Amino acid sequence: MITNEQWELIDEKYGKLLIKICGNISGDNAIANFDDNLQDLRMAALEAVVGFQKKEGKPFDSFWGTIGFNKYMKTCLWNLKNKKGARITKRYGLTKNTVDITQYGEVLLADDHDTSSFTVDDFLGEKANSFSDFEKDIIKTVDHEPHHVKPNGKINVKRLSETMDVPASKVRRVLGKIQNKLNLEL
Repeated sequence: MITNEQWELIDEKYGKLLIKICGNISGDNAIANFDDNLQDLRMAALEAVVGFQKKEGKPFDSFWGTIGFNKYMKTCLWNLKNKKGARITKRYGLTKNTVDITQYGEVLLADDHDTSSFTVDDFLGEKANSFSDFEKDIIKTVDHEPHHVKPNGKINVKRLSETMDVPASKVRRVLGKIQNKLNLEL
């Protein structure tokens, strides 16, 4: 644990770096907005101090300002940035074109928006005519039987092919076409 005075030293020395790193973490505000990134980086800085204390077996005052600690701290902060960036990139296919529910929560709670009659054709919109009947059948099957979607968000091709009584290779090929038309990861 560190004291308030020690934190003030850390914030004074690394505060601008934390803000710079926060500005470099981008891609999805739902997963990583600036404030969340800053808090995560501050936590990483605290953990870096504790980790360095354990590694060196010395109190804060004896290693503060050393080149070794400086490098260790910066490495920890940049590694967190890279880890968060990788997580954003991995989930980008699921989160793109989404909105922040805290900013637009009133839309979700609006009484006059009944989505229970929302159909696959509504989802496809103007693109509906560009899909073949088989492509629409696949989309409707997945819509009506969501167990065809794996926990990671990918389609279970084997299960879907068994349900539709179609070879898995054909389902995989058609899913690729659907993916391209909708610009999604399936």
